This record gives sequence, structure tokens and C-alpha cells, in this order.
Amino acid sequence: MSPLPIFLINLDRSPHRLQDANKSIAELGLKFERISAVDGRTLSNSEISAVYSHELNNRYYHYDLTLGEIACYMSHRKAWQTLLESEHAAAIILEDDIVLDPQFAQLQKPIADLADSPFSDWDVIKLAQPFKHKESRLLKTIGEFQLVEYDKPPMGGCGYLISRQGAKKLLSRVPFFRPVDVDMQWQWETGAHVLGLLPYTVDNSHTHESDIFSVANRHENSRRKWVRIKELWRFFWQNRHYHSKR
Repeated sequence: MSPLPIFLINLDRSPHRLQDANKSIAELGLKFERISAVDGRTLSNSEISAVYSHELNNRYYHYDLTLGEIACYMSHRKAWQTLLESEHAAAIILEDDIVLDPQFAQLQKPIADLADSPFSDWDVIKLAQPFKHKESRLLKTIGEFQLVEYDKPPMGGCGYLISRQGAKKLLSRVPFFRPVDVDMQWQWETGAHVLGLLPYTVDNSHTHESDIFSVANRHENSRRKWVRIKELWRFFWQNRHYHSKR
């Protein structure tokens, strides 16, 4: 298996974040390919409507996504498309506000080992859990790492592995109407099953102001409380059914 490429998502107007991420990656003796992130400040209505549905958002999510969140989703889609246009079987996707554990440099071997296991057809593998802790179940021990499955995948998109088939599944999600990391939790809708690799080797650095919030603060958007309650219940039952069939 050829070495996994690292795709780093970075805004053109955030060279300071690129510099910090570059230092963290270089310290581990690794290289990356920069993915120029989509800038929410410059998005046109036609660009948004081509991939995002206000109608579905209003029906199935509890607040309107900000331009920054829409651009974030589009940036991850750009990284997935870059993978498909390459000859690589999978890639590591990183956002640029990250800190890396030294074990991050050892990811190549456990992923290569999965090729000869019952889990060779994986879609997405989380490398980070920057927010609320999510319980997981051990599937396979691979050297110093553990491949796990979640009842509900953790939030955050700062670091994950994605295979070609995972990229195809997630790219078929058009139009989208939730944040990208939330969509990854609705696995039966995207078709992309999300696993995790512990110990986590990526985390948010929380060093820089959020690029998403710099466009607009999502906490200022009005909430649709009834939609939130309805969707929480719908997620619970559909998620339960999804795992019972696996």
C-alpha cells in the first residue's frame, strides 16, 4: 500500500494557521498537500444552491447553517474529490487548527494491516474526538492501536481517514443541509460507516479564532426547538435500527 497522503484544509486568508499546521506535521517528518478551503465570505448564491438546501435544512435541522459552515462542508467535499482524482486508496484529512500526537506518524501501518482483515472495506475512521466523549466498542487491536465502532460517532472534523469508497458515498450527499461532522453521524443516510482509531492522534489546538465563526456566529441564529426534539428522536430510533442490522 502506498503511503497515505495528508490533505490539509486551509483558507487562503489564514497563512498563520498554515504555518502552525506545517510546523506540527513537519516535526513528525511528514509532508502534506494543501487544499485551498472554500471561503464563506466569497460564496455566491448559485454556488450555495448547487450543493446546499435551505428547504431541507429548515425541515430537518434546528438552525440555518452559516456561510462558514456551508463553506466548511464544501471544503471537505473538495478534499474528498481530490482523493478520487488521485491514485491513492485512502487519505488523511486534517483541518488546520490541530495538534498531533507523535503516534500520528505511525498511522500507515495499522491502516495497511486493515487491507487483510474483515474491515478492509472501511469508509471513514475518526482520528480525533475534540468535543464530547463518545462510547466505543473494540473491533480489532492493531499493534498499539484499537479499531473501534461507535453508537454515535464523535463530533468534529479536524482529523479523519477516508477511503475512496467513503469519499464517493459522502460526495453523493447532495444537497446537504447539516454541518459536515453532524452528517457523518447519520450514517444510514450517507452510507458511509464511521469507525475510530484509538488512541486519538489528532486534536483541535484551539489556538486560533474559528474560521467558521469569523464569517458568522452560528449561536446567533434562531433555533427551531421543535425540529431539534423531533430529529433527536428520529436519530435515536433510526440509529438503533441501523446498528441492529449490522
